Amino acid sequence: MSTITRKFLGIIAASAVVLGASACASGASAESGGADAEGADAPLKIAVVLGGLANDGGFNQYIVDPVRLLEDEGLIEAQIRESVTTSAEAEPILRQYAAEDFDLVIGWGLGLSDSIFTVAAEEPETDFIASGAADILERTTDNVETWTYDFAQFGYLTGWVAGKAQLSPYGIVDAVLAPYNEPAYEALRIAIQETNPGAVELEPIFTGDSSDSQLANQATKTQIDRGAELIVTAAYENNQGIISAVKEGGIAVIGASNLASADAAEVNLGIVKIDWTPTLREIVQRLNDGSFGNQGYNLGIANKGLVLGDINFPKSAPEFPADIEEQIAELAEKLASGEIRLDISNG
Repeated sequence: MSTITRKFLGIIAASAVVLGASACASGASAESGGADAEGADAPLKIAVVLGGLANDGGFNQYIVDPVRLLEDEGLIEAQIRESVTTSAEAEPILRQYAAEDFDLVIGWGLGLSDSIFTVAAEEPETDFIASGAADILERTTDNVETWTYDFAQFGYLTGWVAGKAQLSPYGIVDAVLAPYNEPAYEALRIAIQETNPGAVELEPIFTGDSSDSQLANQATKTQIDRGAELIVTAAYENNQGIISAVKEGGIAVIGASNLASADAAEVNLGIVKIDWTPTLREIVQRLNDGSFGNQGYNLGIANKGLVLGDINFPKSAPEFPADIEEQIAELAEKLASGEIRLDISNG
């Protein structure tokens, strides 16, 4: 049995993706509707309020895609409201959905959680979902269920996969180093040493801007000039600049979104994603059978809430295993059984 012991900060940025936060844009809304499934109950009415854009390729899309999937299956009818960034904006929208008799209202992002609890207390006949840091799991009520994800495990899986490519040195290019992503980077370093012992980390570069592709491009080139064979990054709007520099330098990257650039498939190993589809299915079932309420969901590797997506096999990473998905599935099973323990405590 192997044990990895480390203390991490217990702050999780639910608005973050891979190792950082998705950017928000000006207000817009997108609506879609579903049809009754043949021989089934009428579909549930679900509203989703996002802190950013529905097609961001990152955090917000992690709820939009499952919602649309269940809509296509006729299980739900959905409305999606984009780019709601303040409580002053959010609370009237949440009240409107409650007044329109939506069965469930999902506030997607850390910045929306307080608004969810405020409106849920006023509207006990409407059910809500709130996201947040680890303490959100203790705040459930009769009509509010909550969720978070293990940000340290997010970083651990990224590092575990990165090490499998057997590339060194590696260089981090990110927007900021903040309390929410410090645990992820600590876990990433542990995991890389586990799967690629002796791998060398170059001094990280934090550009201070998640949307500036030129800054990210320059930072990536700096890491390449230092000898980087692999760039570790986060899914931001700046990914296009990173991917361009990585392709030009003939190296690989992990943590970028394939949606960022047509060149991503040539250089990007993959990105750790939140898979919310099983959670949404469980929530829909609980709504249908009347058991909704007083439950929290913590997504991690073992319960497959954190998965590797956008997988590619770049020429610059010839040792990246073709069976990486199977290896991750085995890791998840060992974690679930207790054969491997990630003793990662908040502190």
